Amino acid sequence: CKFLSTSVRSAEMMKYSCNNFHALKITFANETARLCDALGVDAFEVMDLMCQDTHLNISRAYLKPGFAFGGSCLPKDLRATTYLAKIHDVEIPMLAGIMPSNRDHLDLALQKLLATGKRKIGFVGLSFKTGTDDLRESPLVSLAEQLIGKGMQLSIYDPEVRLAQLLGANRIFIEKHLPHIGKMLRADMEGVIEESEVLVVGLADRTVFDTLASRCRPDQVVLDLVNVPNRAAIRAKVEGLCW
Repeated sequence: CKFLSTSVRSAEMMKYSCNNFHALKITFANETARLCDALGVDAFEVMDLMCQDTHLNISRAYLKPGFAFGGSCLPKDLRATTYLAKIHDVEIPMLAGIMPSNRDHLDLALQKLLATGKRKIGFVGLSFKTGTDDLRESPLVSLAEQLIGKGMQLSIYDPEVRLAQLLGANRIFIEKHLPHIGKMLRADMEGVIEESEVLVVGLADRTVFDTLASRCRPDQVVLDLVNVPNRAAIRAKVEGLCW
């Protein structure tokens, strides 16, 4: 048996979180089974196959607070699942509630940025996750689009995003949602920091963290979406999304 030391408040919340997670897993399996039954699929086989993946499914993966999810897979497959349930008259309220909850998380970031009262906002990161140029359904793109709609001035740095190299559905998506992205993209992070009053950090990268520590000013605000590890070394006011 492993003994861990923590605060009373964290221990109390951990107890709730454990049982909430257990209830969530049971409900996930049961909602999946109801849909499988309507589709003529063996739910036990599906869940057994899922549990074979100990890298993403049965693991610590994704179990950290962060920003909203996006990309070309998760939103698409959730919509497909809820559509299948609807046309087969199957109730899956927990699964159907995931996308609205994800939007609430994005809205929280928007409200925090608007609450600063600043108009010059810099984005460090734009793709849906670190290390890719895939902008499809990126929550950062959605956040940027909403800020532009409210009259904010944006500058953007993402080392993976090069406008000339964006192709196919990826390019179509960004041209639809951020048609003037070419005017907002900057060649380096230092340029974004220099011209911004508020910085949105969406890249979990050591170089990004070091640059924030060396370049940020005391008059700036940093909205941390990735749990920046060296917050005390950053001279700006750093606010986590919900931490």
